[in-house]
Amino acid sequence: MSNPHHFLSIPAKKASDVPLSTPIKNFVKANFGDKEDYSASIDGLNSLRSEALLRSNYKDDVSKLLRYYDQLHAIEYKLPITENQIRIYFKWQDAFVGGGGLFGGKQKTNGSWKLAYEKACVLFNIGHAYSELAIAQNLSTDEQMKAALKYFQLASGIFSFLKDYVNANCLSDLSVDFEPAVLASISWLMLGQAAELVYLKSATLKDDIAAKVAAHASDCYKEAYTSAKTESAKKIIPDNFIGVMWVKHLIFQSKTEYHAGKQAQVDRKYGLAVVRLNRAKELADQAVSKSTMAALTPVIRANQDEISKAAAAASKDNDFVYHERLPDSKTLETILAQPIAKPLPVTFPLTSDFRDLFVSLVPIALNNALAVFSSKRAEIMNIEINRLREATNVLNAFLASLNLPAAIEDSGGRQIPPSLIEKANEIKRQGGISTLERMANELPTALSRNKEILDETNRMLDDEERSDAELRTQFKERWTRTGSTALTAPLRTEARKYMDIIQNAINADKIVQEKYRMNRDSIVLLSKQTHEIANELPSASAAGALRDTYVVKELHRLMDTVTGVKAEREVIESELKNTDSDGVRARLIAAFQQGSHMDENTVVVQEIESIYAPLRQQVNDTVSRQEQLVENIRRAHQQFQSEKQGNSSSELREEMMKNLARAYDAFQELLNNLKEGNKFYNDLTPLLLKFQNKVSDFVFARKTEKEDLMKDIQRGIVGGNPAAATTTQQPPPPIPQMTNPGYPPSNAPPYPYGQQPSAPVSGGQAPPTVPSGAALPYPGAYMPQFFPMPTGYNPYNPFFNPAAPPYPAANASPYPGQGYGVDRPQPGANNKKR
Repeated sequence: MSNPHHFLSIPAKKASDVPLSTPIKNFVKANFGDKEDYSASIDGLNSLRSEALLRSNYKDDVSKLLRYYDQLHAIEYKLPITENQIRIYFKWQDAFVGGGGLFGGKQKTNGSWKLAYEKACVLFNIGHAYSELAIAQNLSTDEQMKAALKYFQLASGIFSFLKDYVNANCLSDLSVDFEPAVLASISWLMLGQAAELVYLKSATLKDDIAAKVAAHASDCYKEAYTSAKTESAKKIIPDNFIGVMWVKHLIFQSKTEYHAGKQAQVDRKYGLAVVRLNRAKELADQAVSKSTMAALTPVIRANQDEISKAAAAASKDNDFVYHERLPDSKTLETILAQPIAKPLPVTFPLTSDFRDLFVSLVPIALNNALAVFSSKRAEIMNIEINRLREATNVLNAFLASLNLPAAIEDSGGRQIPPSLIEKANEIKRQGGISTLERMANELPTALSRNKEILDETNRMLDDEERSDAELRTQFKERWTRTGSTALTAPLRTEARKYMDIIQNAINADKIVQEKYRMNRDSIVLLSKQTHEIANELPSASAAGALRDTYVVKELHRLMDTVTGVKAEREVIESELKNTDSDGVRARLIAAFQQGSHMDENTVVVQEIESIYAPLRQQVNDTVSRQEQLVENIRRAHQQFQSEKQGNSSSELREEMMKNLARAYDAFQELLNNLKEGNKFYNDLTPLLLKFQNKVSDFVFARKTEKEDLMKDIQRGIVGGNPAAATTTQQPPPPIPQMTNPGYPPSNAPPYPYGQQPSAPVSGGQAPPTVPSGAALPYPGAYMPQFFPMPTGYNPYNPFFNPAAPPYPAANASPYPGQGYGVDRPQPGANNKKR
């Protein structure tokens, strides 16, 4: 399309091809599991980027570009794309050439790990696309003129929004295109061109209206020029752009005075008309003299001729007809601009039919809240189940020390008490001593396998960090990438936690082996057949004479109570393990989607309390009742022992039955410990492999980054381009006042130090602000606050249960506190929604 008015379009930034799929898939799998397959969505995002960015122009279709930005905006709170999480290095070539000159030179290529940088670059290209679409319209038709007006206003709104977004996300150092003064200038330029279109439509209307519209166009071009001539922008924005801004400012300033003069003639103020038209002629002449662009010559010459003729005619009429006194030009009222053209606000989504590819993926803040819930749930289960198990262990140890219930069942001779026969049969059903030996022998192998994986992972981190340190020492300030120590701190923390778990496992295994050694002989005996056990027991005279006494009946009743207490605790433990977590998850998601005034932690605490308060009370009741039960058993047993003294009995037989009762309890504890320990090791292995893969991906990405940086350094050395020296920014001088608005100052007036040129205000959504300079939208570290742990029982992690007594306790499980679910929140971690 022809461009008689010499409208300018903003050049585009050029995106480099970046693979998104692999790093995002790895993160989603590691943090959200395999419950839902997002592969198609991730591949769709990758394809959308290619279709939206890797193209030569946007004149035909800008919809994919808008949709891609909407998708980036939608995933910003769901996928933390940063240097130490989802590592994607976005590379873009600048639209402008730093150092001045026309477009088409060798633009600099920049890059960043920030998603905000990708969003800002996409926004810049959206502004470019709107400017191209505006220029492509045929202004001879009203419909396309309206479309061009809308596109220029959209472009102005985009660049105005982008200026604030760049400031909020600290991106101005990543590209010359993101200099605030540059963005302010091109935003005003787009608005000036929109105002020029409005003038073209209103030029045939009343002169007083046309004057105000022309004044608005003049003001916009002046603002664009002033921003472009600041110290930070004048070497970036091309000279031909700056020239057009100034010349068009003069053109529309002359048109403002021209229409004001014509209106004065209508109002029969002929002297005022002469002064206005003469001033218009001066400005039109200046536009001709300052223009260096042949393309603008027809426009400015036509403007000069029209105004010159009108000024000459007005002077002649006043000299020969009206004879009005000419007012002093300094006393003339300023023509107030009519801002009909305005930057259109930026609202999200940019596309009306946008559909999020990751609609079912919960935001990372909510995912962390769900992790908090799982952690707190595991912590409470751990504490309460440990209280139940310890109370039961204490009760079992107490009964074993009194040889109950065997003592009141013993018929003497070679016969075995029924309770002891039942315990022996239970051990044989569970595999006996051979099962314990097999499971105990599996532990060292599983431990060694996990330790080797973690050692290899730490070795990769050490090698990468050592290589980075050596190259930093070698290249000094040329080695500009982020240091490994800072990037690997979260990975190191995760590795240390896993190493603590393994060290706890080593210590706990030693305790298990010792308990096994102490009880092995008795467990071997209980693993034999009943007649073999009877042959091993010393014979003794029967205590059957006491079986019908009150004290024996009381002890039988108390043993029945003990059985009931144990059954009750099994039910409570089952309820603690099988609480409704899905319902809580649904309520958390609903609270997040509805924008609840309560943060996720508050919701989690409330849900946890509602679920576990009744169960905690049941645990308190059963533990407190045990104290009275133990006291009743002790009194009854003392009376039983007193009445039994008249009967001859074998202390050796009774002591041996006590040992067998203890061995039965030890077998059950050891069997549970070994089952859960082996399961823990087997569950830990895939998590360590996943952690190792994450570290491997990190190391590979750093290796690629290292090779690219070394190539750049070598090219710089060969080309004789040493690293730029560090300069200190000095406050620029204050703005001088423009005494003659008709001529541009020879040296551009910079803005005061600490200030920036303002862009047109669009009135749309304000960009999010950054607290304390942190990167949006995550004000803290991107590393997950919870490192993965095997689900279910964790016998090796003592920090899960600070409230539980330390293990091994007397007559209690030798393993540290148990963790049911994921790990608890770490001290100092901020789990609150940002």
